[in-house]
Amino acid sequence: MKKIAVLVSLIIMVSAYTACAKPDYKKTATDFLSATSKIKDYSVREVADTESPDWKAVIVYAKQGMANMPIVLFVSTDGKSVVPNSMVFVGNKPIFNRKLEPELGKLDFKLTEKDRIVYNPSGKKTVVMFTDPDCPYCKSAMEKIRGYTGEYKIVQKYFPLEQIHPGATKKAIAEQAEWLKKNKLASGANALAEATKMVEQDIQEAQKAGVNGVPTYVMEDGSIKQGLF
Repeated sequence: MKKIAVLVSLIIMVSAYTACAKPDYKKTATDFLSATSKIKDYSVREVADTESPDWKAVIVYAKQGMANMPIVLFVSTDGKSVVPNSMVFVGNKPIFNRKLEPELGKLDFKLTEKDRIVYNPSGKKTVVMFTDPDCPYCKSAMEKIRGYTGEYKIVQKYFPLEQIHPGATKKAIAEQAEWLKKNKLASGANALAEATKMVEQDIQEAQKAGVNGVPTYVMEDGSIKQGLF
């Protein structure tokens, strides 16, 4: 999966702060970012425990375009030291292993779902999945989705990355055309023509949504996610 790069310019350093009986870790993180970083649009979300009693993990999401990208600041439990945008190890083991996914924004328009390929049609919630037929990460996700019986109905749309996977658009059109014929929604040359229009529409919608990689998922509320399957 091609992820959006976090363009964060932080000086790796340890900074001392005034100790207090009960340190305010969020304030410590905010003060540190204000003093050392050019990041202005961010939110300090959470203070999490780590595997070390000497460190807390302060989770920050920084705005980058439509997306919010995760950053972890490690603050010593006495509130005196901060290690930003890095990992703290104790005994050669990382003290914080939680995977933090980027928040890729929220759509302000409705995606077209008519006559698209659907998996698990009985799912109670709808998720739209943008894919590329030649993307290895998409193929891995599809292996899970083909036998999936959970809460989501998955609607497949296409965002072929031609610069990386030449010919992926033709494969997407062929897959969509086969679905139309199999479900008696179109036939023959008409199925190919309709599928071409649909894939072109998918690409336009993906670009409008700011999709930068695949697989990308759009939830019912318009929020954009990666790594759902």
